[in-house]
Amino acid sequence: MTDPIPTSYHQVLQRNQAELQTSIDHGVVKPLFASILLLCTCLPLSALLVPRRKGSQYVRPAIFVLVVGIAIDIIKRRRTNLGANGYMVGLITAWWVFWCGTLLVFNDVERHFKRIERRTTTVACNVGESEHTQLNGYEMTGDNHEISKDHRISSSNSRQFRGSAASQARSHAADSSFKQPSHQGEILTWQTYPQPFLHRLNWALGLLFNLRGPEWNWRISTLGPFPEPVNVQLNQHHLDEPYGPKGAGYPSPKARLTAACLTYLKSYLCLDVAKCVMMRDPYFWGVVSPSPPPPFPFDFLTGLPVLVRLYRLHVTAFGMISSMVYICSLNPITFLGLSLAFPKASRSLTDVPLDAPWLYSGAFGPFVVSVLDHGLAGCWGQWWHQLFRFGFTSPARWLLSLLPAKLASNSHFRRIAMALIAFLISGTLHACGSYTQNADTKPLSGAFLYFVVQAAGVMIQSIFSKTVVPKIYHGEVPRWLRRAANFVFAYVWLMSSGSLIADDFARGGVWLTEPIPVSPFRGLRGEGWWCWHGSWFRHFNGGSWWQSGVQVL
Repeated sequence: MTDPIPTSYHQVLQRNQAELQTSIDHGVVKPLFASILLLCTCLPLSALLVPRRKGSQYVRPAIFVLVVGIAIDIIKRRRTNLGANGYMVGLITAWWVFWCGTLLVFNDVERHFKRIERRTTTVACNVGESEHTQLNGYEMTGDNHEISKDHRISSSNSRQFRGSAASQARSHAADSSFKQPSHQGEILTWQTYPQPFLHRLNWALGLLFNLRGPEWNWRISTLGPFPEPVNVQLNQHHLDEPYGPKGAGYPSPKARLTAACLTYLKSYLCLDVAKCVMMRDPYFWGVVSPSPPPPFPFDFLTGLPVLVRLYRLHVTAFGMISSMVYICSLNPITFLGLSLAFPKASRSLTDVPLDAPWLYSGAFGPFVVSVLDHGLAGCWGQWWHQLFRFGFTSPARWLLSLLPAKLASNSHFRRIAMALIAFLISGTLHACGSYTQNADTKPLSGAFLYFVVQAAGVMIQSIFSKTVVPKIYHGEVPRWLRRAANFVFAYVWLMSSGSLIADDFARGGVWLTEPIPVSPFRGLRGEGWWCWHGSWFRHFNGGSWWQSGVQVL
């Protein structure tokens, strides 16, 4: 006999909270303390602050082992309702382990990592020139007001830049009769591991809380190239040589901020729509099996289970994409917005040019080029958000470095291994998130298996297109046919396997979380405008100081 369907999702929320509190009271699980999260942050930061010398070369691996131990304790024993019914606890903790491994073990950040920073410089210029001088992509007026030119890229700009005041100053320096009044400007340079402690602290914090590396020399490829003036500044010893692609045009900082605000607003409303639609369907409350009938006006699909499944998969995808765009749009709004509103404070806090629009790329790549031209591989490797890309590829490269050189250097084997390891890591992250939820989920046969299936799909399509298609279709396949086949394969594969992770999301209560504080649509329907109720933190007394602290609810 199955359990009756709850009358509302609020009843499910109250039940989850009561069950978690009962489990904590009986010692089945332990509360999650804010101090543990702080410790997980301070440990890798302290490791990055210790220079690698002869006597400290084992500090970073040792601290990584400590982080792994704490992470195991969190995933096995610590529980909270915050963050999608505890889902984010497992996912973020597992990600933190891989990210700490990337920074402390899999890479030598002290030798190989560099960050873009700006430096003040003084450049001599001709007395007869205009009172404006161009310096390495920045235009300085006589009053030392900076006007960013990075976003106005053209071929004429490039030629004008190559004859900029920096090169003029070097050529005029040899002429003793040339008078050189100076103008103070700024250039962008690569900053390696700093020696001064405060500078090192800022550098390490910027590295630790980074994901896609827009200002680092390991900047992921899907972010696109730098604007050409930035490339030239960073490679001043090769001014006569082209530095990769010329770079896409970038909007002005204010235009980029405006676009981010509009994106945030649209994703906010889309997320509210998704929440309203989902909370009318018991499936998204966690009633997965047996499958409940869909709500009106989709109740006519009740007798067609395949269409019911497709409907719920599309709603799930809509909610996931809206959530990711909503979260990622906060990055430019926060950092670019504050740097424009408080430029002096921004420059005093960090040397990173936070007001540069090329630091803030969109969360997703182009859909048409990615999916239609590259199929399932393009869907995951280019279109879908690449927040974890560097944290996935670094362990893969490290593992490949342990193999025989002949095998590791084989391009075909290397490509397959990199893709497989990346999907396995992604599956591990989502499986850990599923495991830490306060519900009866299926971490291995749900989330983890889903990403294993995606890896298989990428390999199957690659093998089919390279070995089977040439034997069936002699000559070059028409572009329209190739694109149609790529889209059909990617769509069918995702829809066929999507239930593995969609059901686990719903079963675990991911969609019960309230992502937005104010709901316009629910407010207009008379269900209340404010969505965030209750407390997020409270003091927990466990009887001893190590069992007490600020509990994350």
